[in-house]
Amino acid sequence: MYYFSRYLLVMLFHSTLVLGHRPLERSHSLSLVTMVPLLELERKLIDNLENYTNALEQKLEIIRSQLLVMRAENEKGMRNAVSYLSNPLNSFSLIRRLHQDWIKWRKYMEQPVGISQLKAFYSWEDELPTERDLWDACEGIGRITSTYDLKVGDFINGNIKGKQYNASMSSADILSVGAILAKKNSPSDAIQWLQEVPQRLQEELLIRPRHLSIKEVDALRILAEAQIKEKNYSEALPLLHNCLKLLPHDARLLRLWKKTTDLIANQPDPSPTEDKERKVAIANAFKLGCNKPLESSTRLHCFYNFTTTPFLRLAPLKIEQIGLDPYVVLYHEVLSAREISMLIGKAAQNMKNTRVHKEQGVPKKNRGRTAKGFWFKKESNELTKGITRRIMDMTGFDLADSEGFQVINYGIGGHYLLHMDYFDFASSNHTDTRSGYSMDLGDRIATVLFYLTDVEQGGATVFADVGYSVYPQAGTAIFWYNLDTNGKGDPRTRHAACPVIVGSKWVMTEWIREKRQIFIRPCLPPAKGTSTKS
Repeated sequence: MYYFSRYLLVMLFHSTLVLGHRPLERSHSLSLVTMVPLLELERKLIDNLENYTNALEQKLEIIRSQLLVMRAENEKGMRNAVSYLSNPLNSFSLIRRLHQDWIKWRKYMEQPVGISQLKAFYSWEDELPTERDLWDACEGIGRITSTYDLKVGDFINGNIKGKQYNASMSSADILSVGAILAKKNSPSDAIQWLQEVPQRLQEELLIRPRHLSIKEVDALRILAEAQIKEKNYSEALPLLHNCLKLLPHDARLLRLWKKTTDLIANQPDPSPTEDKERKVAIANAFKLGCNKPLESSTRLHCFYNFTTTPFLRLAPLKIEQIGLDPYVVLYHEVLSAREISMLIGKAAQNMKNTRVHKEQGVPKKNRGRTAKGFWFKKESNELTKGITRRIMDMTGFDLADSEGFQVINYGIGGHYLLHMDYFDFASSNHTDTRSGYSMDLGDRIATVLFYLTDVEQGGATVFADVGYSVYPQAGTAIFWYNLDTNGKGDPRTRHAACPVIVGSKWVMTEWIREKRQIFIRPCLPPAKGTSTKS
């Protein structure tokens, strides 16, 4: 695994270099592989800033070298002005210097430094992350800490789930996360972050340059606004009091103070809305699934599959049962390190933002899925043809009309909320309007999800309703049926991708459509709670 990891890392960097001048889709934080070029961009910016300092130093050296000469001559005259100026050489030189040399010094002082460096910066400015990138990154960080109940104080110091990393967050990092969580209408989460800022501002006072420093009054005001959103008016008032000490005549702060005192005097009784309760319930189900400890069952076992196709008599596949009802299994060692490297190397050059066509209970402004992906055609090359045959050996299904392979890479806190893979075409209540998914090919009868990398922390696939959890392991694949014998969707197959905490998670998915399986599909029992009538 060590050599494979090194080989994979080399492939990732090689693939980004191969990109050359190919334009990458924005939303950098949604995929770690598309963030790799940002390190090269930062290196160029640092080099450019160093060139700017060299230009400044050169100008300073010229000025300092002349200061000694000019001051010595001036002090010579100041010791005895009359005697000094009585000499025509000295008096003439003084007139000439003041008339000519100091005009030239003024022009030299006005001459800007770093014109070429500024031009270089402007040429790279379009490559910088956007406000949307920062928003996504902050949401990802907030998602990690909230989903896994991590202490914010430990997290920002690099202590993540009991493991200490050589990394930490600055006061600017912390304030950005807190401010965006507050704007995202998550004030309770924002408060945990914003409370950490004032202390760190004092610690960084001497090490941060003035133009990068954060004003204490801004940090306190944003924290107060978050407390007000959370209806913690008594907590907000002393924060605003401290703000007014720093800026006693600021109109914005005075209005906020008046608003808060009025709210305290006439505090409304908060009543949760039905929509808010529904969203909280969905979030709690997702969180519970990601934090549920692994449970083993004496009914589950591992075995070799010799029987799905004749080829498996020669090369059986290793299977581990994850659950029996619904039936979910994990195949081991179904992809080689070389195949994984080729898949990632190709996908890394063409990553696009993944889309979710329909998400139940997910606000439109939020991302139910934070990742980037690339679609492979199954018949595009020998690699994908070989994997197609292997999936047929694993499942016994015909993949001729099924969808292509989707390779996905997750970014900062990358996740996919609870969802079902099937469209539920057979249901009388079917209302799915996803474009590009023809009903002629039938519903998605089954799913095969390959893991292309290990993930150090987080990133599990969870089936929240039945308590199954599968953690990424390079070369493995999970397989499950989405439909019962009647072609109706099994709601117990609702699953999610938990946020990645540390690591780069790559997966590849194959959704198998049911039309070609009419004579070979297995006889599965109806899902619990569903009707057996057609």
